[in-house]
Amino acid sequence: MAQPRRSLDTWPLLPRGQDAGPRPVDEPARAAVAAMIGLAGLFLALRWGLPGSGLAEEVARLVALGGCLGGLALVMVVGALLIGAAVVTPVLPIVGPVREAAIAVLDHALHLAFVLTACGVLGILVLHGKIPGPAMWFATQALALWAGLRMCHRLGGRSAA
Repeated sequence: MAQPRRSLDTWPLLPRGQDAGPRPVDEPARAAVAAMIGLAGLFLALRWGLPGSGLAEEVARLVALGGCLGGLALVMVVGALLIGAAVVTPVLPIVGPVREAAIAVLDHALHLAFVLTACGVLGILVLHGKIPGPAMWFATQALALWAGLRMCHRLGGRSAA
């Protein structure tokens, strides 16, 4: 008797569309782990395949810079969106499809910022070999983003992404 085949999510790093149904609560964590495993494999392949070239360190530097600063930039955008919503909401109540769209934008931005920040922390750890102060800062940022994702999930009832 043939068992049904499980579908493979070919790109788990991006949020799903609304037609895919509600996503699991832990999907951002799965996406971050998938990205970090892929990057760790890349770092190992570069370090073992091209020893002494310094390519692994350069890639780790780029991942750390792009991940941490990209995540920080998205956090600033989310902060600006939340401040704008706090100013506009008393004047124009956000209801219906506009509310769903706003939660979807917040959900997507937090999801991407979480994945970028987690990968940036991995880049810092590979680059330094220990946990320096900036890695602690960005790890705290990743935890705050995870809390924001959980809040977004509760506000939307189901995930809008």
